[in-house]
Amino acid sequence: MIALGVALTATVVVWSAGWLESVPAVTLPVTGSEIDASRVVFISGFLVGLFVGGCYLLYRTKREAIRQRWEQYSTWAKAMISGWVAALSVALVLSVGYVLDWLTVTTLLVGVLLSWPLAVGTVLLGYRKSTRASSTLESIKIGYVLTRGLESRTLSMIVGLLVAIGSGLAIGGLTWYFDRYVWWIPVVFAGLLWGVVTLWVYNRHERRTTERTDLVIAAISTPESRDVRELTVRNVSGRPIELSEALIRDTDLDLYRPGVDTTLRPGEEGTFEIEQSFSLEPNDDAIRLPLGYNLKRGGETPAVFTKTGEVYFLQWAAQPAATIGRDSSKHVVDSADQRRDERHSSAETSESVIGSAGNPTPQD
Repeated sequence: MIALGVALTATVVVWSAGWLESVPAVTLPVTGSEIDASRVVFISGFLVGLFVGGCYLLYRTKREAIRQRWEQYSTWAKAMISGWVAALSVALVLSVGYVLDWLTVTTLLVGVLLSWPLAVGTVLLGYRKSTRASSTLESIKIGYVLTRGLESRTLSMIVGLLVAIGSGLAIGGLTWYFDRYVWWIPVVFAGLLWGVVTLWVYNRHERRTTERTDLVIAAISTPESRDVRELTVRNVSGRPIELSEALIRDTDLDLYRPGVDTTLRPGEEGTFEIEQSFSLEPNDDAIRLPLGYNLKRGGETPAVFTKTGEVYFLQWAAQPAATIGRDSSKHVVDSADQRRDERHSSAETSESVIGSAGNPTPQD
C-alpha cells in the first residue's frame, strides 16, 4: 500500500506540475521497447515506496532489537553512521534531479559534501548539549565545549570541511563572475584549505583544553540498600571547580552525565552515586594499527569534562586505590589530605554533595 500510494502521488504531482516532458523515456535492454514518461515516474515511485515501506516494516518488527543495538554504539559511531546515511540519502535524491537535468553536478557534489558534516555535528552536539541551560544558544555552546574536549579531531575535520566548502564556492563564484572559471581551481583550493583549517582548529583546541589533576578520589563505598557505588572526590586545588553540566568518563571510555548542579570549593568533597557498570580499574586495552600505531580503548583513570573546557583526570588516594585492588601506581597519591596540605596551607570545611552519574553512553 505504501509503494502504491507513493507511486500514485509522484505520478499525479509530476503530471499536474507539467514535468512529464522533462522525464526521459527508458528503453528496455532486452526487448527494446520504450516506456513512456508517466510509466517511468510510476515505476520509480513504486520502487522508492517499496524500499521505504520495507524499511518501515522491518523497523516495526525489529524495533526493540534495533534500539538495543543502536544504544550499544558509541556517540562517535552513531554520528558517523548518521553522517553516511545522510550523505547517501542526499546523493540519491539529488541524483534524480541531476538525471532529469534539474540540477548541476556542482549542486549534487556540494549537497553531498555538506550533508555529512552537518549530520555528524548535529548528532555529536545533540548528545552533549545541556538540558538545563537557560537558552538554546547556551545549550549548544556547552555541547560544543564538551564535544571539543571529547572529539577534538572529528570536530576539527567538520569545521575545516565547512570552511573549505564555503571558500571553494566563493572562489568558484569569483572566477565565474570574471569569466575565468576553471573547475579545478576551487577544488584544489578547498582541498588545501581543508587540511590547513583542520590542523589549525585541532591545535587551537589542544591549546585551549586544560588537563588538570585537582580532583582526588578520597573514598569509595557501596550502600547496602542500593545497587550503586558512592564515589567521593575532593577538590585539592586553591580555586572552585564547577561540576554542573560536566561529563564523567570511566576507564572503559563510557560516558556518564552526573545529575548535579554544584561547585566544589577548595578542600570540599562531593559524593556521587555511580552505576556498578562504571569502570574504575585501569584499562590498557588497545587495537593495533599499521605503522606501529595503537587505538586506545581504555584509560588509566576516570576523567571529568567540564563545560569550561577543562579536563580533570581523577587522582587516587591510597585507601580507595587499595579498595578496588588498583595495581597501577600512576595517578595515585599518598593521601588526599597530604596532597591538599602540599598544595595550599588551609582549606574550607568539607561538605558532601550527593548526585547520580546517570546512564552510560559508550564512547570511542
